[in-house]
Amino acid sequence: MTNYLSSDNFPGITQQERISLTNTLEKIISEDFSGSYFTLLADYQRILADNHKRDLWPSVHAKLESIFKCGASIPLDGPMIGIPVSIKDSDYFKDTIALIGEQRSAVAKIEWMATAWNATFADTGLWMGKTYEPVSEESVREICNNDHAVMSGFNEKTTRIGRNFFREPPGGNVLQSLGIPALTKAWDLKDRPESETINDSQKNFQGKLVPENIEKEKNIPYSKTGGFFLADKGKSFVPEMNGKEVYQLNYRWDNLHPTYPMTRLIDEVVKIADGIYLGQLVYATKFYSLGTIDLPFIPGEQHIALGEKYQPHKPAPWWQKIINSILNKKELNNIDYGYQNNGYFLMMDPEYATQIYADNAFPQLRPQPGESGYEEPSCNDTHYNKNDVTLTSKPNNPELDWKNGWKQHPQLKEKFTQFIVEESPVASDIPDIAKLRQNDESVLQMLKRISETIDAQTHLDDHQKHFETLHQIFRSGVAPGIKSGLFQGHGKKGFNTRATASRATNWYGEKETSTGFDYYHGATLNLHLGFNDTFFNSVKTKIDDGALFPSALASAIISDDRGPNVLNMTWKSIGKYIFPWAGKSFEKISPRKLSMMLDESDDLSSRYPRRVKELKTFLASAPHSNLVEQNKKHKFSKPGIYHEHLKNGSWDNGMTNEDKAYWKKEANSNWLYGYNIQDKRILAMDMIMRIVDMNYKIPDPALQKLSEQGPTPFERQGYAFVGAANQNSILSINNGSDSENRKKTKKVFQFNYRYPLNGGAVPIGYCLDEIVEIADGLYLGQLIYATKLSESFHSSVDPDQYKYQLFGYFLLLDDDWQNHRLAIDLDIGTNANTRKESLLEFDLF
Repeated sequence: MTNYLSSDNFPGITQQERISLTNTLEKIISEDFSGSYFTLLADYQRILADNHKRDLWPSVHAKLESIFKCGASIPLDGPMIGIPVSIKDSDYFKDTIALIGEQRSAVAKIEWMATAWNATFADTGLWMGKTYEPVSEESVREICNNDHAVMSGFNEKTTRIGRNFFREPPGGNVLQSLGIPALTKAWDLKDRPESETINDSQKNFQGKLVPENIEKEKNIPYSKTGGFFLADKGKSFVPEMNGKEVYQLNYRWDNLHPTYPMTRLIDEVVKIADGIYLGQLVYATKFYSLGTIDLPFIPGEQHIALGEKYQPHKPAPWWQKIINSILNKKELNNIDYGYQNNGYFLMMDPEYATQIYADNAFPQLRPQPGESGYEEPSCNDTHYNKNDVTLTSKPNNPELDWKNGWKQHPQLKEKFTQFIVEESPVASDIPDIAKLRQNDESVLQMLKRISETIDAQTHLDDHQKHFETLHQIFRSGVAPGIKSGLFQGHGKKGFNTRATASRATNWYGEKETSTGFDYYHGATLNLHLGFNDTFFNSVKTKIDDGALFPSALASAIISDDRGPNVLNMTWKSIGKYIFPWAGKSFEKISPRKLSMMLDESDDLSSRYPRRVKELKTFLASAPHSNLVEQNKKHKFSKPGIYHEHLKNGSWDNGMTNEDKAYWKKEANSNWLYGYNIQDKRILAMDMIMRIVDMNYKIPDPALQKLSEQGPTPFERQGYAFVGAANQNSILSINNGSDSENRKKTKKVFQFNYRYPLNGGAVPIGYCLDEIVEIADGLYLGQLIYATKLSESFHSSVDPDQYKYQLFGYFLLLDDDWQNHRLAIDLDIGTNANTRKESLLEFDLF
């Protein structure tokens, strides 16, 4: 690979400054570069597109500035694939704050443009690049009004006219789907040219459409084009660039008829490696036009400018000359447009499409079925590397009658009718729950029937006694386990899928790759308002203790008339159609991460400053942030149950080898990391979720691709938890005693959201779910919340103190069960886009 990066490409600095720039570049390469500039810039783009990582933005912008300074001025030619890397707000107080030694004002640091862009279009592939086409000297002369500087630099080998590519975002939500129609109207976009022949609607194309460029464009998925610019070699307009040589893209010429904000825009590009160019967005902050209008009562096109007309050599007004003199600016006479860097973008040669569209680079730009450049994935296609993900689940079979056809398939029939059970700890339970299933139904159809019965019984009486059948099934189920750090059930396969992510991510200073990935679809059976159980039990206790209590009220309480099951009714009628929960995912947890997630030490702020800072930044994580303070104040009389293996320090600072060995064993045998997964309806709330849930994220492309091969894909992960095997149930209804009155506890698998550093949005910090397996690949879960909200969580505290209550039952299902669930209409609402008969258009949510 040719190295275009050199500090020699940056002018006007001393030898000492050049050495410093060289050292900065070498540090970037040694620490961040892993063999591909496509991957390097993709890593930067992902950080700058993530509103959760805004504390890293300044350092990444500084790295991009250094790379840009060292890039080479090389003319571009032909079509290029593009992606925005970052957007920065214009700083209108820059000159003022410079007087006090600051680089950026407090207003600009808000970065509201970047925040809004990241929450909407950052990873959609709306803007897909540009093309640079040959242009005649006469056309250039007309565009620039025979500007002497432009015409003296005209060169048919380097001077180009260009236009931008725009694409309908694949799978976009309602807001994203409006992007192309809005831009088409506002910027007068035209259809993509399919040949070198320009039709009437493309008459404002002043470049030459040459066959080789049309052929190169086939690797770029786009449908509309527009946003014209004049490109040639030049010197940077950004003051910090010291007149550096760049390839300049000027949108501001009036004869290009730019629309706002292109009336302010001049892009600058440098080459940093073969096939890849780094560009900076340069916007004028003074003397610019808001576009042009045509008066409706005057025929023809007048293109009347609103604002200041672009005149690059116009003399500066007298008052600006005075200001320039005060600020000691070199250019005292020419007009100062106040050009600033407003972010970065990439230009990439489509000949490198395989590397560009790779999963560890920019898979979001990859052509989709029906788009130009799309090729059916094959095992020889390097940007669909078969090693990126290990597929072990059976492919979705749409031809099978999943409602009743399973009865003719011996393997499915066995799977759908056989229970996985153990002896219940409650002696009064029926010894054989298999008798609950009728001969012609599957286990899932049985659960649906039971659920409908509970719906009817609790319609006017939300009492837990109506859930007794589900209680018994749960108590007879078998807790799944963890084997070699992987989620492991008791069926023939013991998992739904096993996969490894396509790329590593940085997790608090250490690279980690999602491994042992498994996921299950989610369905809700019945909900119950658990707060009622705590309330009625508390009042009855006071009455039994002889406390003073009005007799009439006591009589009403004792009757325990709880009223209708409003929570369940709301879910059945509205909630399941709106709430985008789609199940849960599991993956290996490193011993380092596990030791951090279970840490309840009194010095969490100094052990994990970044994590604690995040807890405080995400206000919805207040319960977890409060735990950090409670531990710091030594509120709890006893140390946490893992204190012995954390007292010497964190994994990175002070932990002994013996303690590290303990955490390695725990991570391998008893714990995993998990997320709740959400279907595409979450995208309408994407901006909100990024703000409230600190663990909310876009899945790794390979893992998301894996879900697309199943019956119902997922789009996001969030509400993270640590999963624990071989746990005693915290609910009294799950536990019993033997004939000698010895306590018998139910073993379960727990999803714990409560530890301080877990984070997550309220009310998830009060949640501690439990599941058991009741059939091969089918898990019955209890939704459990603490109802004593004033009691802060600590592992040393007896769980009874938190008044945990059952809030309902849910299911986790592998792909086979999910296909069956969709066919029998059990809790349909999640991923309803897979069902053609759906009565609702869920894209609206």
